[in-house]
Amino acid sequence: MLTRCEEVHGNAGHVAQGWRKDTYRILAAQPNTHVLTIDYRGFGYSTGSPTEAGLITDGTVLVDWVLHTLGVPPERIVIMGQSLGTAVSSAVALHFADPGNELIPNESRELRPLLPKQRTIEPITFAGIILVAPFSSVPSLLLTYRIGGFLPILLPLRPFPRFAAFLTGQMVDKWFSAERLAAYYHALSGSELLTSASGRSMGSVQLVHSIRDMDITYHQTEMMCRRIFGYGSEPGIYEGHEDDGPVDCIVGSNGATRLDVTAKERPRVRFELIEYGGTFRTILHPK
Repeated sequence: MLTRCEEVHGNAGHVAQGWRKDTYRILAAQPNTHVLTIDYRGFGYSTGSPTEAGLITDGTVLVDWVLHTLGVPPERIVIMGQSLGTAVSSAVALHFADPGNELIPNESRELRPLLPKQRTIEPITFAGIILVAPFSSVPSLLLTYRIGGFLPILLPLRPFPRFAAFLTGQMVDKWFSAERLAAYYHALSGSELLTSASGRSMGSVQLVHSIRDMDITYHQTEMMCRRIFGYGSEPGIYEGHEDDGPVDCIVGSNGATRLDVTAKERPRVRFELIEYGGTFRTILHPK
């Protein structure tokens, strides 16, 4: 079976920078796997200036091209993102699963009717989404981010939530990835899109994070788990499955761990906090 992985990179650099070429080789070395990646607008040789709506549009156009120009069926497509790419991937997945969702900027939502005009806009889901080192939102990230793992940016403001909220509220692009991933999860709950015509399970989400990540702390993945399955802000048990009981969200304070949530008529969601980064074996071949 042909699997096409749409990979979207992080905030720094471009598709050919440093370790990214090795990453693509590792991914493409998997049996029957092809990798397609792009530079966002304003990155590498791509023209324009990056904005949240613009990057979501770029990701949407890439996936749409694979679907309708190359003719690759959704069940053979995996969307994968790293760092900033996880925010793009989350938004693109929601865009296709729930066309017109208000969590997608208007500029991006208006794109699909133009792709061409005669195309019917219907929900689409893919074989899966893989998010490597994701973050809940830019405001929450900045409140925990340390340059080089040591120098905090807005961390000293955490005891002053109103002032911190005021400053982060001035940001133009906030990238509410946790909100979008939660909307994606609930949009597909009970949906026929969770099973392909061939009987294959669709729409799964996998989040992978190193507990030693010095740029984006693994607590961001914990926050995303809590947002998907509930509305709490502290580690613990959160109500998220009305029919399946509470979900005990992942906590990485005791080291590497994993959580696999499979519920009836809902997308499978797998969280994995690993000791070290640098390997895709666990991501591509989960047990």
